[in-house]
Amino acid sequence: MLGIRFASVIFLALDARLALVLLMPLLMAAAATIVLGWMALLPDEREPFAPSGEIRSNERRDPFAIFLLANISVCLLLRIPGIHAEWLSSQLARLLPPDWAENTIMIAAIWFAFIPALAAAYSAVRANPIRWQLFVGGILTLILWLVGPWLLHAISTSA
Repeated sequence: MLGIRFASVIFLALDARLALVLLMPLLMAAAATIVLGWMALLPDEREPFAPSGEIRSNERRDPFAIFLLANISVCLLLRIPGIHAEWLSSQLARLLPPDWAENTIMIAAIWFAFIPALAAAYSAVRANPIRWQLFVGGILTLILWLVGPWLLHAISTSA
């Protein structure tokens, strides 16, 4: 019992350098997979010596997968250190009645925490052109939403 308590104290009291080393690759890996997803949606270049009248083949794109990729991009932006969502929530609180603003902020937080899991589940079940980017980006963004505040707290509380 004492060993478990000691291990949990060590795990919860994370060194700031280790937290930074864990946070940065997590942010970069999530951003890289999202960027690769957006790049996969760009049309292919025309071959240099192809006839000018050649018709390009249009790949079938999944609009729901693109919607999920856009939402995961916003989720990642909200989790980058230095980008504060408090400013946006205070502006929203000024524009809406207090009850609506509180509920809107709560719904937005739930939405942006739920979307990465939905994107990963959707891409695991349904084939689409950005399947692996959506799956890996969704999982990494979900991990970032779950572990990011704890890592940022460990970084900010170091003396």
